[in-house]
Amino acid sequence: PVMEMYCRALAGAEIKLSPTDALVEKNIGWVSNESPTTEGSTVFVPTLVDRYGTKEENYAWFKVVSTHQVAHLEFGSFIFEFEKPSGLFENLRLGLETRRIEALRENQNNGPAVDDDVADSDSPGNELNESHTGLERAWLTDMQRFFDLFEDRKLSLDIFTVVEDGRLDARVKNEYPGIKSSYTQVQSDSNENRPDIKELPAREAMVEFMVRLSLQQYEGVVAPSKYNKEASQVAQIARRVLVPDATVEDTAEATLRIYAIISAIPNEEIPPDDWNDMDFDEEDDEDYVDPEDMENLLQQIGMGMEMELRPEGEEEYESIQEVEYRGDFKPELAQLMTELRMQQQDEMGQGQGEPLTQEQLQELLENSAELDLQATEGEIQESSGMFADNIMKEAGANMPQSPDDSQGPFVHVDEEGGELEPAEPETFVYDEWDFRADDYKPRWCVVRQKMMQEGDPAYFGATLNEYSTLVTRIRRQFEMMVPEMFRKERKLIDGEDIDIDDVIENMVDIKTGVSPDEKFYWRRNKVQREVAVAFLLDISASTAEAIDEGKNKQDDWDAPDDPVEYMVWLRTRRGEQMRRSYKRIIDMEKESMVLLINALEAIGDTYGIYGFSGYGRENVEFYTVKDLHENFSDKVKRRIDRIAPLHATRMGPAIRHATYKLDNTDARTKILFLISDGRPQDRGYSREGVEKEYAVHDTKKALDEAKIQGINSFCLTVDKNGHDYLKTMCSDMGYEILDDINDLPERLLVLYRRLTM
Repeated sequence: PVMEMYCRALAGAEIKLSPTDALVEKNIGWVSNESPTTEGSTVFVPTLVDRYGTKEENYAWFKVVSTHQVAHLEFGSFIFEFEKPSGLFENLRLGLETRRIEALRENQNNGPAVDDDVADSDSPGNELNESHTGLERAWLTDMQRFFDLFEDRKLSLDIFTVVEDGRLDARVKNEYPGIKSSYTQVQSDSNENRPDIKELPAREAMVEFMVRLSLQQYEGVVAPSKYNKEASQVAQIARRVLVPDATVEDTAEATLRIYAIISAIPNEEIPPDDWNDMDFDEEDDEDYVDPEDMENLLQQIGMGMEMELRPEGEEEYESIQEVEYRGDFKPELAQLMTELRMQQQDEMGQGQGEPLTQEQLQELLENSAELDLQATEGEIQESSGMFADNIMKEAGANMPQSPDDSQGPFVHVDEEGGELEPAEPETFVYDEWDFRADDYKPRWCVVRQKMMQEGDPAYFGATLNEYSTLVTRIRRQFEMMVPEMFRKERKLIDGEDIDIDDVIENMVDIKTGVSPDEKFYWRRNKVQREVAVAFLLDISASTAEAIDEGKNKQDDWDAPDDPVEYMVWLRTRRGEQMRRSYKRIIDMEKESMVLLINALEAIGDTYGIYGFSGYGRENVEFYTVKDLHENFSDKVKRRIDRIAPLHATRMGPAIRHATYKLDNTDARTKILFLISDGRPQDRGYSREGVEKEYAVHDTKKALDEAKIQGINSFCLTVDKNGHDYLKTMCSDMGYEILDDINDLPERLLVLYRRLTM
């Protein structure tokens, strides 16, 4: 939690820290459990750091690792714009793209004729239609459009990675001097762990040469003697991007120039004696100037399009060893994931953009150098298809934040399709009510039951401390209900305690010679109150909305920028039990659950806490925070901390599943308590027009079904416009609209007492 707060303070945004194996399990292109990385929204780090002999050194390394990944987000690695000018170099991208398109058209015109009826992506002469020109394919990301300029995508990606990592390291050390010492030490250690550059072929050695420079090794950098001139040019270009105001577009332009130099160097073996050390000034302010023969430079970059065979004696280029603290950088995939999430949001907001299809995504992945696809054509298609499917799912499942990174993501099913089947464990199929047809759509929705992941158990205690006055008062009120629901049972062989009256009676019997009764224990039996309640929390994306508390509380979130000072500030702040000056709707829901649990544990009622969200009829997610038959434990405390906003609000299936759980619980009184921030809403469920009524009527039908099964329902909402639909949705059932969401914790407890007395 401390490191996560640190990352959020650096980025100035909500950033989640997760273990790397959670990302690997998603099977969307990242394969290393040890390499730190980010997919554009979450920072993934190793679960264990044991590189050094002391805790302090390991913590410093972990801090540098986390800072570098946050820097990708903070300093814009994934917001690259293809047509945005560089501030440090003349812009070559558009000119190169134009030349590439012209070359493709020329190749097409010179190729054999192809009948339009039989032309496909594998047919000669059809390259232009199926190639990524960036102009013909509007759904290309800017990053993919950039890498399409290169024949050797692997080499271009490696160069881009080294230059961008160097830019970020320089920016971090400039912006945050408090971490500079640790950063420099980690860079020095990384240099010592690099492979022997003299064992690498020339082209790979030039990339390794770049890595050494990016790690601030300026003296004794080894390079092939015959390519010293090229090495000097590469160094000058790469170091140009180390200035504080450099951007990712500058990295792109530097990559073009370095690629032109290195791609012209054959990947040949260099004799052991043909190397020499090169020294560079640590501070080199000389501006880079493009050579006059710019046309020749452009031609060098594009030469690969005509190269089909490697010259004899030249090895195939292989990527060099990654720098461990920098981790696994996948700019194409990360930008693609970001844009797919935005596409999902546009669909939910009825955006007008043309969505990316799974077939298009698969084609993009087959061209990417970031995925390790199998060698044969069939295996490549199979692997890219698998990645495409998982990426499409994850793009929907991770908007904006998932409390359960290990669960399977979404499956895309046509909303107009037919009946569904549960294809996985813990999935349930329910009918959905179509008020227009006055009939059910059979087996229409799939509910995916999942266990909420666990977070920090300290959240539970911190919330009780924050509401300490209210906790004491409410708990006392709930404890007053205890005499009404328990009766003392006496004369037992075993029980809660000894009954003093029976003991005295036995002592008298012994004195008078009468055999004493061995039954002198007592216990309380629950005989009058049998209550089971399922609390159903709306954890849709809209619950991330901030609550303005500025009128009542002073904003003292004055976190310092320097990371070291921030750590001191954070410890002090936590010690004083202070909190940030704003909360979200979801935060109030979580706090309400903490207070509710604390009260319910005093009276012994059966209760379950569940969260629901999802996207589409095939993906209604039903998260268990505490099951009805589960005892309260530290696990439940940790799960509450992980409750977070997710996707849409398809209420009907969630209510039906909660009803199913209550129906299988033995209790005289059963209550379904729905807590929401607005009307039911989902893809194909509640868009403008008649579908808004469709969702309301399906939810009403689900509540009616619960009533028929003897379950009383109550809806509490913070939507001030809720009367518009609640009067239809809840009809003769109870509901309440909360004017001030800050009253939610206390009001929820009051309503519970009223409903269960």
